Amino acid sequence: MGNVSPPPGSSWASGAEGPDRPEFEPSSPAWAWPPGAEGKPVWAWPPPPAARVRRSRVVSAPPGTPYHRLARTARFRWWVPPLAVVAAVALYLLVQIPLVLAAKLVAVVAGAPLDVTVFFGSEVPDLAVELVLLAAMIPVVMFIARFVQWRPVGTLSSVEGRLRVRWLLTCSLVALLVVGVMVPARFGLYLATGVSGPLVGEWVGPRLFLGALLVVVLLVPFQAAAEEYALRGFVMQAVGSYGAPGPGGGPLTRLLRSPLPAILVSGGVFALLHTYSAWALAEVLCFGVAMAWLAWYTGGLEAPIALHVLHNLAAMGISAYEGTLGASGGSGSWQSLAGTVAQLVVYCLVVVWLARRAGLRRVVPGSAPAPDPACSPAPDPGSPGWALRPAASETEERRDHRHRYGG
Repeated sequence: MGNVSPPPGSSWASGAEGPDRPEFEPSSPAWAWPPGAEGKPVWAWPPPPAARVRRSRVVSAPPGTPYHRLARTARFRWWVPPLAVVAAVALYLLVQIPLVLAAKLVAVVAGAPLDVTVFFGSEVPDLAVELVLLAAMIPVVMFIARFVQWRPVGTLSSVEGRLRVRWLLTCSLVALLVVGVMVPARFGLYLATGVSGPLVGEWVGPRLFLGALLVVVLLVPFQAAAEEYALRGFVMQAVGSYGAPGPGGGPLTRLLRSPLPAILVSGGVFALLHTYSAWALAEVLCFGVAMAWLAWYTGGLEAPIALHVLHNLAAMGISAYEGTLGASGGSGSWQSLAGTVAQLVVYCLVVVWLARRAGLRRVVPGSAPAPDPACSPAPDPGSPGWALRPAASETEERRDHRHRYGG
C-alpha cells in the first residue's frame, strides 16, 4: 500500500518517507524515528487494517480437568452429549452397511450359502467379521468427538491429548504377568472346589486351531481397544461432562461432577452389551466398572486397553483350542467371578503403584491460557507503530546499549 498525504493538522511532514527522504528535516518531530531506525520506514498513513484472527472451532478442556470431564469444553451445551450419543449410534449402524455387504459378497463368492443370518457359515471367518465390525467403533467415536463435540480426537485417549505409548507398553507387561498367573490360579480354584468334568475341552487340531489363533491375535487388540474407546472413553466422558465446573454447587452438581456416575454408567452399558446372565453378567459388570475407574484414576485408556486385550486373548485363545469361538452367552460360575475379581484387584493395585511411582499425569496439563490476540489493543493512529512495542527489561536495555555503543 502506498503512502498518502497525512490528514490536516497532523505533525507528520509531507514528502518522501523512509529511505527516499533526502535528509533529516529539523522540523520533523524528534520522536518520528526511534533510535537505530533512521532511514527505515516505520509508519504508513493511514495505518494498515488489523489482521483478522482465525479462531479454531476445536476447543480443549481447560487445564486441571480430569479424564472423565474432557468433553466439558467451552462449547458444551446440555444437549450436546445426547446428540453425540445418538449420532454415534446412527453413524456406527451406517458404517456397518458397506462392511456387512462386502463380507457377505466375499462369502457368496467363496461358496457360502445365501443366508442373511450368517456370513460364511464357518466359525473362524464369522468371528473375523464380527471383530472387524466391533473395531469400527474407533473411527466412529473419533469422528463424533471431532465434528459433533468439537474437541480434539486425542482427548478420547488421555488427558495429554494422545495415547501414551510408553505407559501402554508398561501396562501391557503388567497385564501379561497378571493374566498369566491368574488363569492357572482360576483352574486351581476349580479343582479345589471339586468341579467335575474337564476344565478345557478337546483340542480341535492344528489346522483349525492355528487359523482361529491367527484371527484372534490379529483382530482382538482392535476389538478390545474399540470397546474401551467407545465405553470408557466416549460414553464415560459424555456422562462426566454434566455438572457445572468450579468449586461449590449443590449436592446434585457435586455428584455429577464426580467420576461416580460416569464410572457406573460406563460399566453398566458394557455389561448390558454382552449376552450373559447370572454369574457371567456380574463378572462382566465388575470388569467394566474396574476398567472405568482405572481410566479415571490414570487419566487415560492405556491401562484398561492393556488388560482388556490380554484378558480377551487368553479367553479366546482357550476357545480357539476347544473350537468354541462361535458359542455365545452362558451363565458362568462363582469360581470364574472370583478369579476375575482377584485379577482386577491385583492389576489395579500394581498399576496404581506404578502410576504414583512414575508421577503419571492425571489431569489436563498446562497453566492459564494466553491472552487472545483478538483482544489486544489496536494501534493508535496518532502514534508510530514502534511506540506500542512492549518495554524491554532493564537487562535487555543494557545488553542493547552495549551492542550498539560497545559499552
